[in-house]
Amino acid sequence: MSHVNTTDDLTSAINPVERGASLKEQAYKQVKSLLLSGKLPQGTVASVPLVAKSLCISRTPVREAFLDLEKEGLIKILPKKGAVTSLISTEKKREIFLIRNALEGIVVSQLAESITDEQIAALRTLFERHKKTLRGEAGWDEFIRIDREFHLTMASFAGLEKIREVLANIRDLMEMIGREALSSHGRREMVFKEHEKILGALEKKDKRAARKAIRFHLEKTERSLKG
Repeated sequence: MSHVNTTDDLTSAINPVERGASLKEQAYKQVKSLLLSGKLPQGTVASVPLVAKSLCISRTPVREAFLDLEKEGLIKILPKKGAVTSLISTEKKREIFLIRNALEGIVVSQLAESITDEQIAALRTLFERHKKTLRGEAGWDEFIRIDREFHLTMASFAGLEKIREVLANIRDLMEMIGREALSSHGRREMVFKEHEKILGALEKKDKRAARKAIRFHLEKTERSLKG
């Protein structure tokens, strides 16, 4: 598999764990952070011994962390090799957007009926923080982090915590491919315009317009992945 990267040049990004905390949990968080930040690209082979050495811990908690990450669909364990970060196929990307379209349509529909002035103000604050990332005041990681927060906050405000949990798991996969979508020319600028339409519909408590705005936003994002 000549196209597959290795973690040899990524060990400097992993910090030794803090004693006293769960070793498995720390290994899980650090490897997941590398996955979502794009520092472990799709198709990278992650060696258990190498990661364990970088964390200054034994191999067992790393193996346990890998098992949890595999359950989330972020990696695939390779016998006697470690794990390879998931290659997200076109079919899987399509499935992700079908799920998001269905669930986020429910979210904005319900939120449009119940949103309060305080919730609108909170979403506006998030929106303004998000726009600052376009002016170079924050990087790609911050842009994606606030984008995630914006979408998940809407689910929380709608009182749909189970849907929020599902969307949070899907967002992990989205973050692995997010830079691909955002690399499209002008895509980040368009995201703000699309979020503005979603917010505007919610402020007017227009359920139909909110559904239309979220559907348009997700369709444009999916299209940007196809180049």
